[in-house]
Amino acid sequence: MNRAKPTTLRRPSAAKPSGHPPPGDFIALGSKNQSGDPKPPAVLLKPASTSSTADRKRETSSALPSAGLSGLTKRPKLSTTPPVSALGRLADVAAVDKRAISPSIKEPSVVPIEVSPSLLLDEIEAAESEGNDDHIEGLLCGASHVPGQNQANVFATEGIIEALCSLLRRDASINFKAKGNSLVSVLASNLLMAAYEEDENWPEIFVKVYIEDSLGERIWVDSSHCKTFVDNIQTAFGTKMPPKSMLLQADTGRSAGDLSAGSSPHPSTPDEDDCQTELLIAEEKLSPEDEGLIMPRYEELSESVEDYVLEVLKDQLNRRQPMDNVSRNLLRLLTATCGYKEARLMAVQRLEMWLQNPKLTRPAQDLLMSLCMNSITQGADDMEVISNLIKIRLKPKVLLNHYMLCVRELLNANRDNLATMVKLVIFNELSNARNPNNMQVLHTVLQHSPEQAPKFLALVFQDLLTNKDDYLRASRALLREIIKQTKHEINFGAFCFGLMQERKETIYLELEFKERFVIQVTDLLTVSMMLGITAQVKESGLAWDKGEKKNLESLRAFQNQIASIQRDAVWWLHTVVPSISKTGAKDYVHCLHKVLFTEQPETYYKWDNWPPEGDRNFFLRLCSEVPLLEDTLMRILVIGLSRDLPLGPADAMELADHLVKRAAGSQSDDLEVLKVERIQLIDAVLNLCTYHHPENIQLPAGYQAPNLAISALYWKAWLLILVVAAFNPQKIGLASWDGYPTLKMLMEMVMTNNYTYPPCTVADEDTKTEMINRELQISQREKQEILAFESHLAAASTKQTITESNSLLLSQLTSLDPQGPPRRPPPQIQEQVKTLNQSLRLGHLLCRSRNPDFLLNIIQRQASSQSMPWLADLVQSSEGSLDVLPVQCLCEFLLHDAADDSLPIEDDEEGESKEQKAKKRQRQQKQRQLLGRLQDLLLGPKADEQTTCEVLDYFLRRLSSSQVASRVLAMKGLSLVLSEGGLKDGDERDQPMEEDSADAELLPGYQWLLQDLPKLPLFDSVRGMTSTALQQAIHMETDPQTISAYLIYLSQHAPVEEQASHNDLALDVARLIVERSTIMNSLFSKHSCRPESNAVLSAFLTIFSTYIRRMRKTKEGEDLYSWSESQDQVFLLHAMVILLTLGPPKGESDFYALLDIWFPDKKPLPTAFLVDTSEEALLLPDWLKLRMIRSEVSRLVDAALHDLEPQQLLLFVQSFGIPVSSMSKLLQYLDQAVSHDTPTLEENIMDKHYMAHLVEVQHERGATGGHTFHSLLSSSLPPDRDAAETSKAKVTVETPHSSVK
Repeated sequence: MNRAKPTTLRRPSAAKPSGHPPPGDFIALGSKNQSGDPKPPAVLLKPASTSSTADRKRETSSALPSAGLSGLTKRPKLSTTPPVSALGRLADVAAVDKRAISPSIKEPSVVPIEVSPSLLLDEIEAAESEGNDDHIEGLLCGASHVPGQNQANVFATEGIIEALCSLLRRDASINFKAKGNSLVSVLASNLLMAAYEEDENWPEIFVKVYIEDSLGERIWVDSSHCKTFVDNIQTAFGTKMPPKSMLLQADTGRSAGDLSAGSSPHPSTPDEDDCQTELLIAEEKLSPEDEGLIMPRYEELSESVEDYVLEVLKDQLNRRQPMDNVSRNLLRLLTATCGYKEARLMAVQRLEMWLQNPKLTRPAQDLLMSLCMNSITQGADDMEVISNLIKIRLKPKVLLNHYMLCVRELLNANRDNLATMVKLVIFNELSNARNPNNMQVLHTVLQHSPEQAPKFLALVFQDLLTNKDDYLRASRALLREIIKQTKHEINFGAFCFGLMQERKETIYLELEFKERFVIQVTDLLTVSMMLGITAQVKESGLAWDKGEKKNLESLRAFQNQIASIQRDAVWWLHTVVPSISKTGAKDYVHCLHKVLFTEQPETYYKWDNWPPEGDRNFFLRLCSEVPLLEDTLMRILVIGLSRDLPLGPADAMELADHLVKRAAGSQSDDLEVLKVERIQLIDAVLNLCTYHHPENIQLPAGYQAPNLAISALYWKAWLLILVVAAFNPQKIGLASWDGYPTLKMLMEMVMTNNYTYPPCTVADEDTKTEMINRELQISQREKQEILAFESHLAAASTKQTITESNSLLLSQLTSLDPQGPPRRPPPQIQEQVKTLNQSLRLGHLLCRSRNPDFLLNIIQRQASSQSMPWLADLVQSSEGSLDVLPVQCLCEFLLHDAADDSLPIEDDEEGESKEQKAKKRQRQQKQRQLLGRLQDLLLGPKADEQTTCEVLDYFLRRLSSSQVASRVLAMKGLSLVLSEGGLKDGDERDQPMEEDSADAELLPGYQWLLQDLPKLPLFDSVRGMTSTALQQAIHMETDPQTISAYLIYLSQHAPVEEQASHNDLALDVARLIVERSTIMNSLFSKHSCRPESNAVLSAFLTIFSTYIRRMRKTKEGEDLYSWSESQDQVFLLHAMVILLTLGPPKGESDFYALLDIWFPDKKPLPTAFLVDTSEEALLLPDWLKLRMIRSEVSRLVDAALHDLEPQQLLLFVQSFGIPVSSMSKLLQYLDQAVSHDTPTLEENIMDKHYMAHLVEVQHERGATGGHTFHSLLSSSLPPDRDAAETSKAKVTVETPHSSVK
């Protein structure tokens, strides 16, 4: 191996170019064959030192088979440099330095020859003696490939480790020519990593060489190619290293990709910098395989490693040298060893000086970050570390910003650091050596932990208040300063809740000044609430006072914040304070009033005159006018009911009443000021006013004391619940309305703005009288019960006889029966209700509730004729918000106005005052607005099915009222709502639909029904409802024209798709025809000559013909109609026959179709049979046959006369109003009866003289026939009598009277 060589480099032949690897100085050798290319000669290098002995060579060749290759890149003329690494980690590195390689050079291909390590040297010597250079190359390549073949453990021997570590240590005895070359260290570290990859216990020497390099040149410690090896060594220190993104020193150390062989820096081009940057970024994250290799390696040697490291650090820090000469690398080693608490303590004591040293600023900043990230033990040492950290004073903004970043990491390191940090900062702030950065640190802490930091801050304030010295004034000043410096960025709710926490530490349990502590915490709570008033809140409050309603978000947030704090404060006083100390009644009530801002103003600023005089009243008002939360109110009531707490029932009621009214006075559409959902509130309030007799008085055995309430509290309770109910109609309101009659009466009073008893909503006079009498009875019984009760009390105490004149309780007590009959409010209570309603608009709140709809309930309960002036006032005072009122209310107001307009106008308009005229104009404007609102609900773009149905239903139901005035008003309302809306279409209004135009012209007052209603956008939704209402109305209406309009509408628009509705329609119309003969006569009388008669008759015929067609289709096989077992069909037939007797109308109609169905020409009449007995039903009774005979339709007359009995013929011939043609047929049938059955005919003639003259009179009218019948009559009459009777008969016939039926 020591033979002389002409050169140290064997260059490859130019005729054998080889493929090149990725750009760089090194080529990874391996067993890969390059097929097709002849094997080029290898580049073989020997160590540059010629003075090395053969023994040295033998030692190093066996331990490091390819160590000699480590220095290749120093030779300037090399074209390729095969790297040697057990795991091939250097394969990626080639991209870093592009200076020594050409892209045209290809990768040489050498076939590795693998032999046992023990035979390697012998094989090489043998090949060398033979001069076989190719074999030598293969052996060397095979030797370099050994670690990759899972045989890395051969490097794990003690001697090899020492040798490799000597390379890492840069031992001066090894005289490398390229001393600064990092490749040797990279190779050694990677070989060691490969050797110890699976070993959990590494030797201590690795730590020692790590520390040496860390304090020295940091050649391999900072190399990214040794990162896995270095990271495993660093597990010995247990340090959580900051990510590179947080480290500022990364760019000042050795570049991660700098693997140049020279020790001196070289200028790099921008391209090279970019390349290095890219490599840095690419290698920032370890691959998953490499991450899996990092694990604790020094658990067994942890103590000795720690001792060694700390000894080195102490030695370095204790050297006598000026601070300026401290090595950066020492700081970087400290950064890596901050996992040791002693290292942290050593570092933090000198950190402020290092940070202020410009040469050390960056590594000192990294050290600060590492120190904060590793302070996780919460022991005494770390407490000392945090204490020292807080004392560090920094002025430059860059340093200060980094310091705050480190503070955040300190808080992340251990959740217990937060409490320590807050406490130490506050104590430092109160000390003589305060740090000017305290407030900024506190600000950072509050931003980092917005929920927890305020609680720990509050605990520190609690600690301050436990001092024997009174710290309240100082605490107030400190708190104000904190809020000011942190720009109000503190969670006031969390801070105040922290102040209220119960502490179990000994110092608190043995506290001497517990009462003072409670009072001072209360004061801090009120200060905290007022400190929540930021500049934005103040500005919003002033704007709100001026009536502006914009940008109120900050004010609303503040108000809700105060409400939450007050809820917590009342909880504290209810549950925590009694367990802390037995506070005196005066102090307890003072604290309760103070947190609720109902105490005297001076108690809030007497300590330090804050708030300043100019803001005091405004601040106190802002904190007072806030919502009242349900829990706050309920707890005050519970405190009042508790016998253990100093607040009595009367005081609790007074306080609750004040708070409820105060909150209600702050009402706004964008703020829930009084939300209560628990129904138990009602019972709690009523329990407060209950009267309890003295416990030391024994009542007689068997006597049951009555349930009594203190009158003043009783009515105060009702008013309190009334206010709560108005703001919570769904829960409290509904429960009050349904379960508490007195409360319901008060609700109706404020809704109707009428405060009389009985309330104006009771329309029936009998009911009013009954209520008054019942109130008198209850009052009398109540008086007797109270006198008896007081007598028993007196008998057990003063022995005095109690009468009405000397009773003390009679004027103070009231029966407590909240769910009993409504009681008459005393006059002063009625006045209070009125005042409350005016100031808090309780009636408005109850009226605008749609679920439940109290207003609709009142309107529907009152009779339609009952005047409701309160409703007009309600709409008038609705301030333009008509949409909050129920549709029915608007309709009622429209009818109310319509009724007023229909009253006769007196000629005193000129005498009206300006005020009256203004009111009238305002009312007219309101009416137009109201009408527009209703029309918009029906015709507007947002019209929906529900509101359309509600509007129309309200008017349509009144069309069937038994009172004419109500029906007329309903039609007027419908005309206004529907017809006025049609004007929006402009000229289209003058061109009605063709099919309706004729009917509308005949009935011009009903265009709203015949034209406008069918044009509604949602007409299909109301068709059924409208038809049902009109079917009911035709039985109540007395105006023929109105009935005509209804019938025409029903014939055109009634829904007949379902059989049930079709049946109802036919039966309702049949009832009208059969039962309301007066209306029918008025409609179709020949004398009245109504122009709409033809249209109405056609409508009748259309309704029945449609119905009959449906029945007949069923008969023909289409299942459209199911027959009922009632005799409705017979009733319908009678109605149709009556219609047919009226004759055909002018124009097209279904008359003859109906006639052909029931009376076919020259065919037998239809027959019907009873379902139960199968007997033939009588379809045409005598009264109907008489109507048929009187008809001018010959087919009906013939059908009526068919198969008549003699007595029927005699009855009909005596009837009046029969046309001549029909009478002629009757007489002819009588002639036939004479010839067929003379005896029967004669039996039924009661007065032959009368009958004979009757026949003669009919002949004079022009009737024919009846001569045989007349002969039968005349043959049995005396001649003289005949003339007299005839003259008598003439008189009788000519004096018409009622027809016979």
